[in-house]
Amino acid sequence: MIIQRLNMDNSWFIQMNGLRLLVDPWLEGVEIDYFPWFNTQWHRSKPLSYEQLPTYDVVLITQKYPDHYHPQTLLKLNPTKLIVPDSIEKQVQKLLPQATVIAMGKQLTSITLHGVKIDWHPTARKIDPIYDAFLLSDDTESLFLATHGYYISNEKIQLDKPLKLMISPFNYFKLPFYLGGTVSPGIEGLQHLTSKLKPQYIVSTHDEDKHAKGLVIKMAKVKRILADDLHQYPIFQDKILELNHYQPHHL
Repeated sequence: MIIQRLNMDNSWFIQMNGLRLLVDPWLEGVEIDYFPWFNTQWHRSKPLSYEQLPTYDVVLITQKYPDHYHPQTLLKLNPTKLIVPDSIEKQVQKLLPQATVIAMGKQLTSITLHGVKIDWHPTARKIDPIYDAFLLSDDTESLFLATHGYYISNEKIQLDKPLKLMISPFNYFKLPFYLGGTVSPGIEGLQHLTSKLKPQYIVSTHDEDKHAKGLVIKMAKVKRILADDLHQYPIFQDKILELNHYQPHHL
């Protein structure tokens, strides 16, 4: 398995077996939720340049929101194949009419590409914000990708292969309930996932201290968690990988 940051937030390159994925590419410009006055954010750290991107087969969009589904970046990339939430299938097909768009959701919960099985795990929430997760598995190992954390209630996630890596936020980020409530569950959520899934390694995602303006950032309660903050918790011992660079990392 190879992973590589493409920005200091939530864009990744992941290689497993014969599959090379770009995850949630956002490499330029701003992201705007609904209206600029509501939420506008942009990177504090410059992302990897387009010219430096590794070769990839498929773009995976994990969530429907513009810091995951970033049209400006996708137009520049012009990928030939994407995996997207079914809620934005039509938008993506309109944006990239020549691309093959695989929409995952209730009608398609699992696919296999290039020897890697990709399982969609829906959130238990019934109203927005909706934050789903993905399990990727090849012949020997698996990876759990939860870009906003994930709560496992009565559901059992079937791990056919050992969980080599879990990618999930460390930070706590909460809005008033009428604006969506918990966006990222912080240490408590990370403890929950770690106890349930028992990954060998954990990597932080979606935790960049981005430039931001608008109503959202004014009303948000934010607690930033560093890897050093987690060392006091036995459950995280020897699991935290600090990838604060854009170099490929082999696991």
